[in-house]
This record gives sequence, structure tokens and C-alpha cells, in this order.
Amino acid sequence: MNIWIVTTGNSDVQLTTEDNWSDLYRKAMPKLRNQDFELSDSDDGERYTLPARVLGIVYEEEFEQYWDDFAFPLLDNFVKKLNEKAKLMPDQIIVILTDQSILYPEYMSSNESPCWKDTCTLLPIFEHYFGENFPKAHLKSVELKPIDGKGLDNWDSTLNVVQQELSKFDFKPEDTIYVSHQASTPAVSSAVQFMTLANYGKKVRFLVSNEYDKYVKESAEIIDSSKYLRGIYIQQAKSLVLESPGAAKKLLEEEKEVVEGIDEEVMGRLNGKVNFFNLKQDDDDDSDEFSIPAATQRIVDTLDLIKIFFKQENYLQGITLISAAQETFLKVAILSKTENMTVRVGDKNYSGKDLLLWNNEGLLLNNQSDKSLLKHIDLRSKEINEQNLKLCLDVLRKLSFPDDKVGIVKKNLSLINTNSIMLPWLKSLEPNFKTWPLLEWCCKYDREREHDLRNQLVHNLRGMKKLDVAKYLMGYQKVETDDVVNIYLQKVKQPFSEAIKLFKLDSYTKNREKLDKQLEKLAHDLYRRKELGEQI
Repeated sequence: MNIWIVTTGNSDVQLTTEDNWSDLYRKAMPKLRNQDFELSDSDDGERYTLPARVLGIVYEEEFEQYWDDFAFPLLDNFVKKLNEKAKLMPDQIIVILTDQSILYPEYMSSNESPCWKDTCTLLPIFEHYFGENFPKAHLKSVELKPIDGKGLDNWDSTLNVVQQELSKFDFKPEDTIYVSHQASTPAVSSAVQFMTLANYGKKVRFLVSNEYDKYVKESAEIIDSSKYLRGIYIQQAKSLVLESPGAAKKLLEEEKEVVEGIDEEVMGRLNGKVNFFNLKQDDDDDSDEFSIPAATQRIVDTLDLIKIFFKQENYLQGITLISAAQETFLKVAILSKTENMTVRVGDKNYSGKDLLLWNNEGLLLNNQSDKSLLKHIDLRSKEINEQNLKLCLDVLRKLSFPDDKVGIVKKNLSLINTNSIMLPWLKSLEPNFKTWPLLEWCCKYDREREHDLRNQLVHNLRGMKKLDVAKYLMGYQKVETDDVVNIYLQKVKQPFSEAIKLFKLDSYTKNREKLDKQLEKLAHDLYRRKELGEQI
């Protein structure tokens, strides 16, 4: 079945002559409260216009007798288009009228009242018109009336009104819905356009016309909803890019036509941001994942991501990433300070790079390199012999390992990878290193487990409040505000960034525009189309 939803406006019904106007207007004066309304020339100068409610009142009892007085410039174009083929002809016509009299009870006291432009009094004329052009079509009418004390020029209120009225219709999946939304107020037109797309999607076809262009032979055309939907999908994706590039990419990929229209360079950047949010290298090369440059770049990227997550109040992601960033930083900083150190054992020199190893198991003494002094020693064995143990501890001391921690790792060499060991080791390597409260607290071996928000979240699925997050970020020092974002920026990210500079790790990072600016630019550029780079 074909359904035609028609919005109606103040100029949809016009007069071809003024010959009968004076007599009819004089008879209707009492109903018009003696208000003065004069005929105005239409835009093309060939017809006459006046407020819709007035025309309906003046002609309401005698419109059939004077039918030849009427002109329907916009509707005629639509009717002609739908009559071109039998498959286009509507089986049902829904006429949308307006009536704001409830908002202006004294609407007739002034001819400036917006109520005079309401189309509700034109219903008999529309019924006759559509009955002549589509005698088999079933006609229904909908009156849009203001709610919340706001007129039909109010966008939010009108959207609610249109939603209420259109929700009363239950169309079938196989129905085709034609929508002509050019008439009426901009708020009504936009609301009808939006709600039909939202409710009926690809079943919608839009009838559009330029009835004033004399040089266009076929001034009415049917536009597939995909062209409208494309703009909506792009707008939705634009909003999603700022918070979740992955969600934006998925939305666009679900509609193949949308993706095909977007500039390839822009889609490439979107894919890059999806990788970025997953801390994935753009070149998909994992071979240097544990290198100092690659790891440092991930740390810097993560610090930017954490701000995005906290702004969204996605605290689980933010807290988890902070924990990972701090632990990664400890390893990277230790490696950067020790890789060029020279350790002399006996009459041979060894590079720090060959004595420490970072892999999936963490930061460990290196027994895998052929250049390593510790090669072939089973460092995980609980029964490592005294000579080999002494050699390992001697290597650690020469790498500035703190003396007060030697006794702890003596029992288990893999303990050098723990936060409570790595932080004092890093302080020993760089006396000028200034920590921050959260790092200190996270590296305490005897910290209160119930306060470890990351562990409570990850292992026990416990909820949180903003104040909980604020306390955590401050390492459970005094907290005077629950402004999570500012606390993170001032008490975590700033000292973290200074530490990266102190260890000269910033030399490994790329100079990038701030992440939020990159996302804003990417969102804007989604409107760029292929090849010509035209805006949608």
C-alpha cells in the first residue's frame, strides 16, 4: 500500500480570481470579527493569497460552487508526479493540518495572530481536492495543536506533537510512505521529516517541488530516503566520533551507501582513531611492542584517552588505563635509565640493555640474550644455586637496585617486576624524580586492599561514585572536590608528563595536535565526500 503524508501550509490554497472575493468576504465578516484582510499577490503575480484560516472561513459553505476560484500550485505538482505511474498512486492520504486556537483564545482580536495562518478550516477543500484527484484513496486528517503553552513554531514542542500524532498510525512493513514536508512552518516540516525517517526509515520517499521555477518542466521529484538518512547517519556518527570512534565506524559501516560516499582519507583517519582508542599501532606491527619508543607513545596516548573517558564519566576505563600506564611507565623509565649503563663483571663489560628484558612476563633479568652475563641461568628456579644468585644480585646492585630491596628479591628474582620494587628502584636511578600521590599509593605493598579501586572494579565488579574516583586519584590524600577531570589533569597527568620529560622519554613521542581537537576535526570532515571533497 502507498501512503502519502501531506503537510499543509498557508499558501497551499490560493485564488485565481478576485471576482467573488468581496461578496463572500462581506457575508463572512461576523465570523472574522470584522477584521480586515486583503488579498495579496502570490509570488509569481498570477494568483492571490490570504491567511489560510480566513480563506477556509470565507469559502466554507460555498467552496464547491466557486471551485474554479482555487489554485493548488504545490499540491498540483505532487499530484501530477504521483499520477505518472499506477504504482505511485496513493491508497491512503494523511493530511496534516494546524490549529493553534487553544493557545490564543482571543485569536480573532488581531489580524496579526499566528492563528490566522492555521490550515484546519481548509479540511473540506482538501477533502474535495484529493477526492477528485485520487477517488480511490482513503483520506485521513491530523490536527497539530500546541502543547506546553508553546506555538507550532517551537521546534522541541512541535517535534513532540508530531511524534504523538504519527505514532497513532501503524503501517505495514511492505508499505511505501511518500512524504511532502515543504509546506507549513519550518518546525512542523522538520519534525515531520525527522519523525518519518526515524519511524519508517527506508520505506520513506520524499516528494519535493519548486512550484515557482517556471523554467523547470518537471518541478516535482521523488527523493529516496537514503539521501536524507545519509545526513542523519553522518550527524550521529559525528557525535559518536567525539567519544567512541569505534561506535561511529560501526554505525557508518552498517549503511554501505554512507561509507561509500565519505572521503577515503577521512575514513582512513577514522580507522586510525579506532586503533588509537585500542592503543594499537597504525602499522599493525607488534614486533617493537616492548621497545621504549613504542611503549612511551602508548603511555602518552593513554594519558589523553583517560581524559576523554573521565569526561564521559566512564571511570572503569579511565582507572584501568591509569593503572596500566603507571606500570608501563615504571618499566620504560627503568629501561631508559639502564640501557646505556655499563656493568663490569670480572674483566668484561656488559650493557644494561643486555642485562634487563621486558616481555609479556614483565621486567626481568635477561637470560635470553647471547651477550647477557646471565644466559642459560634458570632465573625462575626456586633452587637457583648460590653462585648464580650472587651473580644476579650483583648485577642488580650495579644497575642501582636499592639495597633495602635486595633481601626481598633474593627469595624470588621475578619480584623485581612488582610496583613496590620498581618505584624505589626508579628513585634510586634518578634522585630528581618527583612522584605523584596516586603512583605512590599504587606502589605501596601494604596499601589497604578495600581502597584499591582498580582491583575492586576489575575483580569484584563493585560500583563507584565520583568522590570515590577523586579519592583514588589523590592516592587517598585529602580531597576537597569531586571534579574528577581537573584532579586527573592537575594531580596525575601533569606530574606524569613532567616525569616523562625528566627521563627524556618525550623525545620518542610524536608531536600531535590535542586529541579532542583531532576528534573535532575528524567529526567535521565526515561531511567531506569522495573525489571532489564537496560538503554534504
